[in-house]
Amino acid sequence: MNTTSGVRSRPSLRGAVTAVAVAMSLALSSCASWDSPGTSSGNEELIQQLENADHSSDPHTFTGMSLVDDIGDVEPVTDRAEPSLPVQLTDADGFDVEVTDVSRILPLDLYGTYSKTIAGIGLADNIVGRTVSSTEPALADVPVVTTGGHNLNAEAILEINPTLIIIDHSIGPREVIEQLRNSGITTVVMDPTRTIASIGDDIIDIASVVGLADEGEKLAQRSVTEVDQARGVVQELVPEDPLRMVFLYARGTGGVFFIIGDAYGGRDLIEGLGGRDMAAEHGIEDLAPANAEALAELDPEVFVMMSEGLVSTGGIDGLLQRPGIAQTTAGRNQRILALPDGQSLAFGAQTGELLLRASRELYLPESER
Repeated sequence: MNTTSGVRSRPSLRGAVTAVAVAMSLALSSCASWDSPGTSSGNEELIQQLENADHSSDPHTFTGMSLVDDIGDVEPVTDRAEPSLPVQLTDADGFDVEVTDVSRILPLDLYGTYSKTIAGIGLADNIVGRTVSSTEPALADVPVVTTGGHNLNAEAILEINPTLIIIDHSIGPREVIEQLRNSGITTVVMDPTRTIASIGDDIIDIASVVGLADEGEKLAQRSVTEVDQARGVVQELVPEDPLRMVFLYARGTGGVFFIIGDAYGGRDLIEGLGGRDMAAEHGIEDLAPANAEALAELDPEVFVMMSEGLVSTGGIDGLLQRPGIAQTTAGRNQRILALPDGQSLAFGAQTGELLLRASRELYLPESER
């Protein structure tokens, strides 16, 4: 299990940390044998609704904001998880780590992916802390150990006494990660690809860390199958001329207002929804200022945003006050697709359901949603 690879890490939206210097791809990702895909029961009704919908309406003519509700808890693949320990590995920072105790897990990443994976393989009750992106109802009473959004609070982390921290450099600062490692807490730094295509491998990597290889394979297969099913359904809804979309990242009414590029997952999500990512088509790779000139050039029909980000700008009214927004096609039609913060770019165990829910808002008239 002591392996390294050249996997590229997605940068943090905070901009404080970019890529991980040394990547990790655990050996089990190359030997998975997925036999029983299965699906999460919540998707069947969505698929039926989308397949039976009246497809005569033109989504280019839709107006107004669409809000995708938070999806909720991941359905675990087992309720009798029995980790096989110890696990020995070399993490993404090059440290040799031995995992011997997973009774108190602290999963930390910007996107909320790790907590969903841990819950999905049957260890939700072992999670003792979270970031604000882990919005699962089952974790509502679990303490948040970050401040100011995604800054690690060492004191809060030490107070909950975790036996295992699973983290990546999408949050930081690095000095706190080093402090936690030096305190004696078993710390595994990951380097996920975090794309729709890598969902299976990323899940298996996390499951391998906690000694649940079989459960990881089952969750990976189910998640990949759900994504494939969702994309098949979505393609039947997409008009001949796909919707032009841009993913906006906003926090507050100040200067945190960016167009999300390919490196942050914007293109992956938008194309998963059957849209055209105008940022990618104009060569935007990282984060680009969402100024009036850039917005006029991209002229999207739909703005995709994180729900809390939209709220922080003052809702649609506040967003329309931003220079250039009201002059775009999306702005004139107030066409906003708001996604749950903890799901929008997580690319994990619930991505298939997210694609279905978001597509319902994009392609079905309001009377059928």
